Amino acid sequence: MTITTYPPAVLHESTLRVAMVFPPAATRSSKLAKRSSKLVPRKGSGAQEPEIPTTASFASEAIDVVLFPEAYISACDRKRTKALKKLAADLRAQLVVGAEEESGDFGGRVCQVLLQFDPDGSISRAYTKHSTAEAVAFERPDWQPRSMLPTIELGGVTAGATICHDHYLGLLPRFLAKRGALVWINPSFDNVTEIKWSSVLRLRAVENRCFSLCTLHSRSNGRRTHPFAFSPDGAELCARRAGVGAEKTQPLSKCREGGNIYVVDLDLAAAGEPLDWSKLPPAKKPQRARNGEPRRPVRVTLRGGQPTIVGCSSRNDLDSGFHGETAHGPVYVGVVPGERILDASECFRVLDRAKRLNCSPIIWNHWDQLPTESGSLATLMMGRAIECCAPVVISDRVGIRELVELSNRNKIPTRRVIDSSGEAIVDLGYAWGLDNAFKMVANRLPAKMRKRMTRIALDHYRKLLVV
Repeated sequence: MTITTYPPAVLHESTLRVAMVFPPAATRSSKLAKRSSKLVPRKGSGAQEPEIPTTASFASEAIDVVLFPEAYISACDRKRTKALKKLAADLRAQLVVGAEEESGDFGGRVCQVLLQFDPDGSISRAYTKHSTAEAVAFERPDWQPRSMLPTIELGGVTAGATICHDHYLGLLPRFLAKRGALVWINPSFDNVTEIKWSSVLRLRAVENRCFSLCTLHSRSNGRRTHPFAFSPDGAELCARRAGVGAEKTQPLSKCREGGNIYVVDLDLAAAGEPLDWSKLPPAKKPQRARNGEPRRPVRVTLRGGQPTIVGCSSRNDLDSGFHGETAHGPVYVGVVPGERILDASECFRVLDRAKRLNCSPIIWNHWDQLPTESGSLATLMMGRAIECCAPVVISDRVGIRELVELSNRNKIPTRRVIDSSGEAIVDLGYAWGLDNAFKMVANRLPAKMRKRMTRIALDHYRKLLVV
């Protein structure tokens, strides 16, 4: 069984070598942290003033691309900009660097951008962040997909970029993949929740048939983190420290020493190829029963081979779903058949429809026959549950195989145990839907702007449905 692929402009059979800089974050005080869009002060005590690596850090390795975290420098920092230009020239490599930029386009508010440094000394802006910043790209009145979501050439390979929480907006990397991106980078700032970042980044790699990469700063006074990278079949990539000679590679989840540079090799022959479902990584998270009673439980099952909410008199809709009243409020079940679950636009449409009906959403992925072990599908759908703030039910002609839903307000996904009767309990208490999934876009804008900008951002985002 295959899925629709995103044909790249050129198929490559080479290797792209990417060095991911994993620096320590600046020490910060809680009082100063509140005044920064990225939780570090831009000036004064605790300012983010990183040392720029030199060629000695790479020990003459042949590097194609060097990836730096979000907000690594200030865009107006001439000293570090000069040092980065020199590094690109000395390595004969391209650098992608996260920067904070005070922009006149946004009334002097700070936006997060990615700057591309080329070996010839040129610098260009590769991307402007679309969420969780003092100013976001969706604010631009001339926002259009092709201008605000450009593909870039890295090491002769077509690539695309987003920043940090933008990876929750699945239509952004989908658009980049459709324009031929074989590599997608998503630099973040600092320590993140392992299961959330790995689930979403793995899903993006698989659904878009590309490599996904994320580096970030390492903060010592919190949970430990590491860079992330996944292949188009969802496998975690291995890395080695730059400049250490023949050091053995190890999974990036074990590369937790801040201050290092980790090198990964991307076998580009794997990008853009049809998905081999058998290569999806097996599930690591076991199915779990609930701790305590669900807040707003509804039972779901198959009847006559059709998805059903037990005790709900449902009304069918024309878009492969149904909605109805339950004891805990109205529910909309969007049925996404088979491999179409790997299209972020299908899942966004479920959320959009549920919002228009004022219903809690459930995404139901129904197959004639599962293409692989149900646990492997559930591992992918953890990313979908986080992205959509909605439960995901996976079934075939025999019955429900998996239920993935959020388990707390921190959006931690969980595989739920399926009843021996073939029924499953979905907790609508964590079926938040579109408003919650999208509110991060404007949550750091000035309060008076948030409601209006959320509406405008959604209008822009919907343009990506038809691309």
